[in-house]
Amino acid sequence: MATFPTLEPLDRSYSLGAHPITTFSSNTQDLTRFLHGDRPNGIPMTVQFTALTSTEVQLIRDHYTGQLGTIRSFAIPLQMWRLHASLYDVAPNYLSWRYSGPPTETPRSGGLFDVSVSLVTT
Repeated sequence: MATFPTLEPLDRSYSLGAHPITTFSSNTQDLTRFLHGDRPNGIPMTVQFTALTSTEVQLIRDHYTGQLGTIRSFAIPLQMWRLHASLYDVAPNYLSWRYSGPPTETPRSGGLFDVSVSLVTT
């Protein structure tokens, strides 16, 4: 499994996701819940990189292309969780990630780029 490039983000936003549960309401208005897995899924995370060089941006582009866009899953490095006491506060270490869309790039002066990457757990 490929790993996301070892770059440290400036900002990160996410929600905690949930276990895959379906709720069914019967004729008596009783609720029945079905748990479809033992892992939380669909945890979204957006990572912001600021003032990346063209070489660093190319690492992200190549990784996105290597994952066939949003199809293949991958691991993320510990650098993505900077300022967290433990990455397990947000997502268990056995979860894998995939792109939820292509990275967006914004050019800056001096040949630098701001890049936003949207990920989701699988």
